Amino acid sequence: MGYTRHNAIIVTAAGYALDGQFGITAPDIDSFRQSLPEKWQRLIIGPVQSIINDYRSFVFLPDGSKEGWEDSELGDKYRERFLDLFSFAYDNGSSPYDVLVVDARFGGDEPGAGLEPELIVTANPHVKRR
Repeated sequence: MGYTRHNAIIVTAAGYALDGQFGITAPDIDSFRQSLPEKWQRLIIGPVQSIINDYRSFVFLPDGSKEGWEDSELGDKYRERFLDLFSFAYDNGSSPYDVLVVDARFGGDEPGAGLEPELIVTANPHVKRR
């Protein structure tokens, strides 16, 4: 029973923030990745350098489990921790981190049940003003 919802997070970060410049504490992506169980570590991709303007991107890929399964619940917790790495914002609400959270529902054992929209995309839900 259940349905698959692919949850992914895409982060594009200004290089200066990842380099710890201008008083910003750089998120430690490598330590975060290492803190995850081994089978989860491969779902964190990046940094991938942009062609110009020193942006670096990261992706937390979907876990592939159905909603309600243990791996899905763990994935929700790990993705929340990943988002927290990029929570820095200036007093005006701007941030050197652009975050896109993508939740895409596919199939399901209850077609037409109206469980939720098929695609939910949220921009910058992580920003917390300091």
